[in-house]
Amino acid sequence: MTGEQRRLRALEDLWDPITEHYLTQAGVPATARCLEVGAGAGSVARMLARLCPSGDVTATDIDTRFFEELATEERITVLCHDVTQDGFPAGSFDVVHARMVLCHLADPAKALATMAEWLRPGGLLLVEDLDLGPADASPHPVMRQGLLAAERTLAVSQGSDLRLGRRLQALVTGGGFASGGMGVQPVMIGDGGPADEFWHLSFAQLRDFQARNDSPLAEELAAALSLIDQPDFTDLGMHAVSVWGRKPVQPIG
Repeated sequence: MTGEQRRLRALEDLWDPITEHYLTQAGVPATARCLEVGAGAGSVARMLARLCPSGDVTATDIDTRFFEELATEERITVLCHDVTQDGFPAGSFDVVHARMVLCHLADPAKALATMAEWLRPGGLLLVEDLDLGPADASPHPVMRQGLLAAERTLAVSQGSDLRLGRRLQALVTGGGFASGGMGVQPVMIGDGGPADEFWHLSFAQLRDFQARNDSPLAEELAAALSLIDQPDFTDLGMHAVSVWGRKPVQPIG
């Protein structure tokens, strides 16, 4: 298993219980045609197939190598697909889900508008992203600096916005979806939970990237990495934000 696959699996361990809770709360029809945008390592596609025993799932990503085996499972289609460039016919899906996708896009509002086109009227959208805002108030300077170094690294290298979760509800309602609900889950670091492995692997990946570029941020990332397993260390690292809404049956206005 590659380091990136391990990191994606750690993200699944962290976030899958949250995702399943809100999919269940929002209400997913047993016959739904589902689209998983940015399927990562594939766990949510499997989750959707289980929640929709008489439906089907299309699992997409620009890189499908970590979930290609899903193509052998019933009712799951694996597709290499870029949400910013590739399309589907209007009204193709009853449910669209995207997790940790919008924060990496230059124009998340445009992506949401595209997803709205793919949904049938009355269809369900669930989008999830992180908010790194708690890092600003961390009582641990080393972790605060490490999280902010991670934020700066991804902002410069990929244009990522690791605080998009705070704007997620406004983006969904601004995209014309009828508001369904919003959930915010605090995510701890250093308590032995699944976030520890995710941040271990994320800090290590970003540290190595910055070291190759001779950046001083590599030292800050390495210091935060070493802090996670220290006795008596815990910190609130981020919020996991989930927002869902429905495409109106009748056009607004």
